[in-house]
Amino acid sequence: MLFCLALVASAPLANAQEEFSIQSESLQETRQVVVHLPANYDPDREEGYPVLYMLDVPRKVKLTAEIANYYYWGDLIPELIVIGLIDVGGMDLLPHYYEREVDGQPIAGNGDKLLAYIEKDLIPFADNQFNTNSNNVVSGHSWGGQYLSYMLSQSPGLFDAYFITSPSFGDSGQWGRKTYDALEQTLTQDQELPDLIYLSMGGDGAPGPLSDAALLPDYYRLTALLREHLLEEVELHHEVHHSANHTSNGAISMAKVLQLYFATSSEVE
Repeated sequence: MLFCLALVASAPLANAQEEFSIQSESLQETRQVVVHLPANYDPDREEGYPVLYMLDVPRKVKLTAEIANYYYWGDLIPELIVIGLIDVGGMDLLPHYYEREVDGQPIAGNGDKLLAYIEKDLIPFADNQFNTNSNNVVSGHSWGGQYLSYMLSQSPGLFDAYFITSPSFGDSGQWGRKTYDALEQTLTQDQELPDLIYLSMGGDGAPGPLSDAALLPDYYRLTALLREHLLEEVELHHEVHHSANHTSNGAISMAKVLQLYFATSSEVE
């Protein structure tokens, strides 16, 4: 154990995060992202770097970048660029078919515009600014997890892999049903699909307000839909971490799926 602690202590840290502003034509406003480059980032490296895009809070983006750096240092995965969308609001993560009243006026979800921003503004920005290699994956937790389910229903081939953790479709799943229907329709059509989908949830063994127990029915429904309609060539992994709550499941899952996907999708140097 002391040997392992010594290894961790001597591992190089990932580069400090940098913040960038992107003028989005799709959203008609400026958005911010944070970028963590690998510790040994080389802008001229021939093979480039895969990119993990995250719809999560900055501290989780930083944690993920550090995990990825340690995994690379341990010869488990290749080096990654980690990009976090740090100013995504609640309406951004809601599908375009969801509406709620604000000051007596119906306001639709901004999900379709956020998707256009990611596809037309964010990914091209990253490809122009950094040495990427077209292996793009995306992760989302809680509302970000349900947004990735929506993204799969709208543009399933946009990313090579989707990491969905503790997806939350609202107290009554009021917009989830439409997302399930749209996803089922998409998966039965001839469209480009990702290589891997990872789906996880905390269990009912962690009591308290942070328990994922209330979200389990939607998780099982989404899992069943994917198992029934995904093509065989799409790798599907799903699991319930029974002792994890809503917060810890995200960290546990990310530590597992980074190795699960990148150690098998790319040659580890």
